[in-house]
Amino acid sequence: MTRLQADVGVLGAGFGGSITALLLQRAGLRPVLIDRGRHPRFAIGESSTPIADFVLKDLAERYDLPGIAPLAKFGTWREQRPELVCGLKRGFSYFRHQPGEAFRADPQHANELLVAASFDDCRADTHWLRADVDRFFIEQVQAEGIPYLDETTVRIEPGGAGWRLEGDRGGEPVRVDARFLIDATGSAGIVLRRLGIPLRVDGMATCSRAIYGHFENVVPWKDALVAAGADVSDHPFRCDAAAVHHLLDEGWMWQLRFVNGITSAGFVLTGERAGGSGLSAEAEWESLLGRYPSLREQFASARLVAPESGLVRTGRMQRRAGRFAGENWAVLPNTAGFVSPMHSTGIGHTLCGIERLVPMLAEHWGKRSLCRELQRYEQTLKQELELIDRLVWGCERTVDRFELFTAYAMLYFAAATTYEDRRLNGRLASGAAFLCADEAELVGTVERCRARLREVLDAEAVTPEDAAEYFDFVAGAIRPFNIAGLCDRGVRNMYRYTAVPAD
Repeated sequence: MTRLQADVGVLGAGFGGSITALLLQRAGLRPVLIDRGRHPRFAIGESSTPIADFVLKDLAERYDLPGIAPLAKFGTWREQRPELVCGLKRGFSYFRHQPGEAFRADPQHANELLVAASFDDCRADTHWLRADVDRFFIEQVQAEGIPYLDETTVRIEPGGAGWRLEGDRGGEPVRVDARFLIDATGSAGIVLRRLGIPLRVDGMATCSRAIYGHFENVVPWKDALVAAGADVSDHPFRCDAAAVHHLLDEGWMWQLRFVNGITSAGFVLTGERAGGSGLSAEAEWESLLGRYPSLREQFASARLVAPESGLVRTGRMQRRAGRFAGENWAVLPNTAGFVSPMHSTGIGHTLCGIERLVPMLAEHWGKRSLCRELQRYEQTLKQELELIDRLVWGCERTVDRFELFTAYAMLYFAAATTYEDRRLNGRLASGAAFLCADEAELVGTVERCRARLREVLDAEAVTPEDAAEYFDFVAGAIRPFNIAGLCDRGVRNMYRYTAVPAD
């Protein structure tokens, strides 16, 4: 029988749970990491952002973990960890398609939007092939001598001064006694379920579902554009070196390219399509590709390579737990809730949550003040999820109205660059919220733009004049936070210089 004593039991060994365990040990606490599966395994949540990179770099320095620091930039990753598969991400790119028509780039970029997030490839963000990256972090955990129990199922019961976890690992009984639990299991929400805390969608504005997988032999989108006669010379970066978004009548498609030739791709279905189609996942995938000739050609020779079981299809993706922390437990952000792949918030949000939670536990361990700090942690998570929901809602609501989409998307970029700038210049308070979600003026700005968008969409028809007026409204609203030249009609949707200098 395996018996372990721990200060903190961390459930879930994705990158979030593994990094949490590493930091807890560096902070002087005794973690145990437990997972019901094993690595390597397929997972999504693959696209980093400048915020994610800044936080990962700071955590590596603060907790003396030089082994994880190279993953904070594409250049250092490829130089020092070439065995780990990643992808180059210079920013975000968006292309509006019309059903039944091949994509034709407008000379004025009226159906394209590119937003740079880095100045060059070396300093760029990355896409994480999670099977490789999650396994890498597990190897770091094991190298630090932290107890790690994979393929382990446990029952969670109150015990003594904390929790008793009893279960089985490969036929051998397991018992772990821990004073505190951290739930890093994402949608499984193991601790939440044990405590009877529901996962809800009420109060969430975004409504969408997804179909996705990993493919090989997907034609690069830039190649498809050039083959169709498009001039891409004024693109601020290679449009595939990005989180690529294809905006459709039914929703949107993401494409993330890795250096090994694999492409992560998925359809996000919004509005009426969020309720289901009655088709199999494969049939629905082919039906969607068939509606958009340029996407169909991109995937003409593509082959699904992961997961082995076939395409993944979700129900409604949105969820939010009724509680995020208690006297002797807490959840990481991806367990607390999820909104959408739009804006690539997952990795950065998780790292920001870890950055707040670990020093909180270390500083207040065994003190009555910990309960008060956990209440603050819970309130901040609530603010963050509400802001992400608002930022995504307007974008997914306007995928079929590109002029409105380009305006509403600027709210996310304003929030992200404001956070980045304040962090890099030492103007973020300790424990500040992801995307400045605790900034009343910024949140109020988003709410005003959201309310105005509702008014525009409620009209019988949205005219070009309506869209132009809304663009101007957003431009005026974000002015106090617009440090990156957003809402500039002169750049014709090609934003080259929005990156906040990090070096």
